[in-house]
Amino acid sequence: MTSQFHVIDRRILTPSDIESLQRVFDEEIKARRITHDCPEAAILAARLIELYQRGVRNKASLREMLNPAA
Repeated sequence: MTSQFHVIDRRILTPSDIESLQRVFDEEIKARRITHDCPEAAILAARLIELYQRGVRNKASLREMLNPAA
């Protein structure tokens, strides 16, 4: 179900969006072998949210776009 908030402003994150983002973030943290509280993780989280707010919702696409070479 799509939230009515997404119709108003795609930048608003719903609880479902946050859960999805958390899963991708946790997978990336594990893959990169970094901690959740390091500077790289903060940059990763900001980039992930930015991509999601721009409409990238597919998990594989998000992970690919988070690749430093992307």
